[in-house]
Amino acid sequence: MSGEDGFKNVAIIGLGLLGASLAMSLKNKKIRRLGWTRRAEVRQKLLTDGVIDETADDPETLLSKAELTVICLPVQEIIRFCSEHVHAWKKGAVVSDVGSVKGIIDSALTGLFAPRGVDFIGAHPMAGTEKSGPEAAFPELYENAPVFICPDKSSSPDNLLKLRRFWEQLNTVVMELPASDHDMLVARTSHVPHVVSLALTLSVLDCPTEEETNRRYYGCAGGFRDTSRITSSSPQMWRQIIEQNKGAVLEALKSFQHYLDRTKNMIENDEYDKIENEFATGRRERDLWLAKRYPKKG
Repeated sequence: MSGEDGFKNVAIIGLGLLGASLAMSLKNKKIRRLGWTRRAEVRQKLLTDGVIDETADDPETLLSKAELTVICLPVQEIIRFCSEHVHAWKKGAVVSDVGSVKGIIDSALTGLFAPRGVDFIGAHPMAGTEKSGPEAAFPELYENAPVFICPDKSSSPDNLLKLRRFWEQLNTVVMELPASDHDMLVARTSHVPHVVSLALTLSVLDCPTEEETNRRYYGCAGGFRDTSRITSSSPQMWRQIIEQNKGAVLEALKSFQHYLDRTKNMIENDEYDKIENEFATGRRERDLWLAKRYPKKG
């Protein structure tokens, strides 16, 4: 949906990896990109580089013009920013976000915006890298990414459709999902994998001696590099995500622990045919996922 039949002015609050990449991906979409972040030098550089079309020292200057605002901040900062600036949005505006936990945001903000005639509809694009900051941004970040939109009963059907089309124009795959279902799903598909990557990294590299550390550095190759990659993500961000989705993460960890214990028992009992079957099942399931999510073109 271009600016001709959708949102003409989109405010992007927070111009790190996610926000700056979103602004880049909206170029040539007939949408005016209103960008704000705390650091004035970053705002000016992104304006000079053509990543955003307009900025201001005071974010409320931009919020008052926007038909859609996408807040690209950490979860607690999303709640704080909206609470502080709720009076700035015009009636009929849509506010969304990219937060990776939805329940806590939805419960905090839906009641905040509704009395002012502003429609808050939470969203979560499953996109990112282990890097952060605007210097890591690139316009293809959202290409083929899943985007969850989490409306509630008060969400306007028209606004919901416009938000869906906003994300679909970036070649994303959109799914509508209640906030509670979203949080349980991403605990399994995103949050637990980060916990597992952390445990793997520490089990290999947290060594008792410098000599052993050097041996393991030498012994680690592509497999370890690939499976430990996301451990390089922001520790502060992942502390917040785990804290904000604690119940769902603990529930999802039970499932992971079940499969880990089952494999461990097979090894202890010399059940190598079962282990081979387990690897075969894992490969088959991953191949099916790859074919579904990343179909070959042509």
